[in-house]
Amino acid sequence: MFMSSVFIARQPIVDSKKELFAYELLFRDYSDSVENSDFSKIEDMYATSRVAVNTLGQFGIEAIVGESVAFINADSQFILSDFITMLPKERFYIEVLEDVKVDDALVKRVMELRKAGYRFALDDMVLDEKFLKEYQKLLPLVDIVKIDITLFGIENLKSAIGALSGYSHLKFLAEKVETLREFELCKDAGCTLFQGYFFAKPEVKSRSSLDPSKSTLLEITGLLLNDESDLKEISAAFESAPDLSLQLFQFLNSARFAFKTPVRSISHAIMMVGRRDLLTWIYMIAYAKGNLSAIERSALVSLAMFRSRFLRKLSALHGDREKVQDMAAFMGTISLADTIFEMPMESIVEKINLDGAIKTALLKYEGTLAEYLAIAKSVEEGGFDAFMHSAAKIGLDIDAVKKAAIESYS
Repeated sequence: MFMSSVFIARQPIVDSKKELFAYELLFRDYSDSVENSDFSKIEDMYATSRVAVNTLGQFGIEAIVGESVAFINADSQFILSDFITMLPKERFYIEVLEDVKVDDALVKRVMELRKAGYRFALDDMVLDEKFLKEYQKLLPLVDIVKIDITLFGIENLKSAIGALSGYSHLKFLAEKVETLREFELCKDAGCTLFQGYFFAKPEVKSRSSLDPSKSTLLEITGLLLNDESDLKEISAAFESAPDLSLQLFQFLNSARFAFKTPVRSISHAIMMVGRRDLLTWIYMIAYAKGNLSAIERSALVSLAMFRSRFLRKLSALHGDREKVQDMAAFMGTISLADTIFEMPMESIVEKINLDGAIKTALLKYEGTLAEYLAIAKSVEEGGFDAFMHSAAKIGLDIDAVKKAAIESYS
């Protein structure tokens, strides 16, 4: 089956020594080239949501920015929404777009978020009297002011920055720096951060997409909103949607959750994240899908679904308690994460606090969970002898395993 691709562009932001400070993440959604794409018509809220979903759920933030931090554009709608709380505050600067209306509601929201540890920058500013009047209430709350030097003459930069000397906490970032002379002039004017083609053009990264269907998102949304639905029902819905489960797994790696207890199953992860945050994340994915056509599930996602179902059945046949069955199903889903996310399993596993038995099975191929996975792989490859050997090794009835495999494909 066809698997679509997702794209993110990143552009370095450097300091006065030309050393990396951060990356700005830029929306991209195309299948051919940057030149053939018109991003000016994209709604800001959609673009920000899509960048956030792709960064946290598809790529993983470390695959995009490494140990650095990211700048992400945000309009007032995104800032006022709960979506913003899905961003790990220590890894992001929120860029308030230049056309945002600075009213009391926005100032109050930025103040609340700043107290919670979020950091803000003002984007594409022109340091004139109009700027001072419109952004006076936000200036004490932001850390960085970005100045588009093509809109504001470099010759006026030094005096304009000097006029803001009362805000000693502010850093000034010169945008669209294209020559060494511009870099030196901006540095002399008081800018300490820089961005532009002189340092690097935006670099586009792509990856195979895992976009769950709208019906799946609606089903899980309904379960999360229904007070009478239990954890078992919600977990079952995730297990039937391995594309979403894999995004959840990547999201846990990238986002603001730092679990002290090892994650051992989908239900365990859901319980620790909590319904409210999970619902917000689902809404953000749904919103970010809004402008996209339906994408068929890939063969890999179908295979992940089979493994999750089959390993749960094998665990039950083995007489494992329900907790271990949950672990087996969870491992079935994430056993293909290295292929789907195009990175080594070691790199994936080390970024999340997984249960030791799952980690051992995935990395060392040891333990009962590894035997279940070996049986699943034998069935997938049609290796009857290997399948017989693995099943017999842990005392499973061959006919029962065959039946479980058939049921798991349906």
